[in-house]
Amino acid sequence: MRVFLNGVQINDFLNVDPVRSLAGHIGIQNHGDGDEASFRNIRIKELSSASSGAIKGLAGKCLDVSGAATADGTKIQLWTCNGSGAQNWTRQGSTLRALGKCLDVAGGATVNGTKAQLWTCNGSGAQNWTPQADGSIRNPQSGRCLDVSQNSSADGQQIHIWDCHGGANQKWVLPA
Repeated sequence: MRVFLNGVQINDFLNVDPVRSLAGHIGIQNHGDGDEASFRNIRIKELSSASSGAIKGLAGKCLDVSGAATADGTKIQLWTCNGSGAQNWTRQGSTLRALGKCLDVAGGATVNGTKAQLWTCNGSGAQNWTPQADGSIRNPQSGRCLDVSQNSSADGQQIHIWDCHGGANQKWVLPA
């Protein structure tokens, strides 16, 4: 379930456990100083459990797991889109996953140039990613954006985090 306020997503919840039932009521509550809250045009629709596919970036190339390797620390790079599993990413909650592991900021670091890597999903802030309205993908822990190093579209170009600046090397198209 996603909650939007004035067109901006402010909260989400994803139930991926097929055994767990969420049938029942949806509560909407106002927390504040007793101000009256009015709700109208509330629409509820079922969302798919997760969206999967290629994440496209600079020059239309794809976010790619180097060599389709699954070892912790595997390089994340830009590569010509080829439809392989190494380029099939799933948005699950605030994580981006490929090959059963998470897109991760190496060592949980927060400095410019820290490499993006594949790592066992562990719920840390290094694995949280928030799509922005300008097409960038921000890591809230570092406050920095997913970035193609040196603004180069060459195959194999390292992906890292960098100050968000809105350049073409920080624009990404997530799977719908």
